[in-house]
Amino acid sequence: MTQLPRLYREIEQALPGHPIPNFLRMGHWIGGDRDGNPNVTADTLKRALSRQCETALRYYLTEVHALGAELSVSQMLAPVTTAMQALATQSPDQNAHREDEPYRRALIGIYARLAATLMALTGTEALRHAVAPQKPYPDAESFLADLRTIEASLKYHHAQAMIVPRLAPLMRAVQVFGFHLATVDLRQSSDQHEAVVAELLRAAQVEANYSALDEAARRDLLLRLLNDARPLRLIAGEYSEHTRSELAIFETARLMLKSYGRHAIRHYIISHT
Repeated sequence: MTQLPRLYREIEQALPGHPIPNFLRMGHWIGGDRDGNPNVTADTLKRALSRQCETALRYYLTEVHALGAELSVSQMLAPVTTAMQALATQSPDQNAHREDEPYRRALIGIYARLAATLMALTGTEALRHAVAPQKPYPDAESFLADLRTIEASLKYHHAQAMIVPRLAPLMRAVQVFGFHLATVDLRQSSDQHEAVVAELLRAAQVEANYSALDEAARRDLLLRLLNDARPLRLIAGEYSEHTRSELAIFETARLMLKSYGRHAIRHYIISHT
């Protein structure tokens, strides 16, 4: 989580004045590749993304804590923007000794929200306890927005030198890794999909023998069903263990995307097509 932000920084230095988009992210298939491995299930996918989320959030917590120690400048020496002052005011930190340290107060509040996010998404606690309970971040973009408020205030008051060492790499890390760390690719063999589709169609009394259809007939049937609002999955349907397991993957994937963001799962690969 340190090397990719460093790479982006080197590119920025080589191309001054040109904003560098997030063109390089991490991805893998561990926890999502079911092709030939029946041990990969919905629970495997859930556990993989939970562990990844925990890794990312613990890194952010460490960096935010360190930033709080570094950005202890008093507003009597360096004024802050209105947005920055509002962020500091929202912090649960009421320590009188830090009353004139808006950056540190804001970062204490950010840490508390990250700690709440860690608990909400992974069920684990931060190593350093937050000063008070806070609402978790709904997504990584909201966390990044708070960091950008700090960055904008530092830039506005000509303190760019305080951005480069830690804040800038942290912001890039959030853009690259989000709350998911790496995209998990889902993969399953085409024959396994065929078996599930055949069972769904048979149970819904749409097609008694999907597997016996030729390629053109299958394509026409599937295209027709895609334009039909009626769901194929029956709520009280009695499906085989294999079909239930495959359907659970899709349900879990939907929940994982909601929890960890749209980059958590980006690819679904049907092999042997």
